[in-house]
Amino acid sequence: MRKHAGSDSRFRKNILTASKNNFSRIILALDLQGSSQTQLLRTGKSLIENTASYICAIKLGRQTVLNLGMEKTRTLIATSHANELPCIIDDKLGDIDETNVAISQAYFELGFDGIIVNPIAGWKGGLEPVFKLAHNAGRGVIVLVYMSNPGATEAYGQLVLQNSHRKPRRQYEIFAERADLWGADGVVVGGNRPEIVKKVREKLHNGIDIYSPGIGTQGGKVLRASDAGSDFFIIGRSITRSRDPERAVQNFARQSVS
Repeated sequence: MRKHAGSDSRFRKNILTASKNNFSRIILALDLQGSSQTQLLRTGKSLIENTASYICAIKLGRQTVLNLGMEKTRTLIATSHANELPCIIDDKLGDIDETNVAISQAYFELGFDGIIVNPIAGWKGGLEPVFKLAHNAGRGVIVLVYMSNPGATEAYGQLVLQNSHRKPRRQYEIFAERADLWGADGVVVGGNRPEIVKKVREKLHNGIDIYSPGIGTQGGKVLRASDAGSDFFIIGRSITRSRDPERAVQNFARQSVS
């Protein structure tokens, strides 16, 4: 019924290649807002070009696409690809199947290499066609397992009682198992919660990578998250709002492969 993506996923290969070439496990999060589309594009391209040698991928938030518009988003993705960096859309997609497919298709046509989805929609009538669409096109699907904000404990940390289990379990444990079963290319777990990262790592098989936001501004540390089991580190404001983004990303890159 469900198929593991496996370690031969084109998306996984591309991000691993970039990581090895640039000696980095840092993903630059570009959340662009507050200026004209032209200025936002200029800012985004500058940040990519100044950090490209020290990162392994770009992640754009949904707000970036909305603020840039379709064509300028396409241009920014092309800049990422010109620097041999995969580009991930952080949509946290979680609707009914027909809506999910339409949104995913639009993102993939723009040039995105991977998409972050919310497992709350479930498989049947939810995310199943997204996985099929993505994997048939060589794109990646990354499943949200635990967010990095303080309020995430209210949902991802809640106790859930399932008919198949006698004892209640944490929601994030169930999401991690789903990601593994569905053949996800990765999962998102806040790197500022290394104890959660460690527990999720124990539940993942088939070479599924952990992508960790929450590093820097939200208090997470690269080394602590790495020791707990994180594979890639999603960092935005600590780099993009730095007086010297290139120097900031160099420091993070060194820590990520130490």
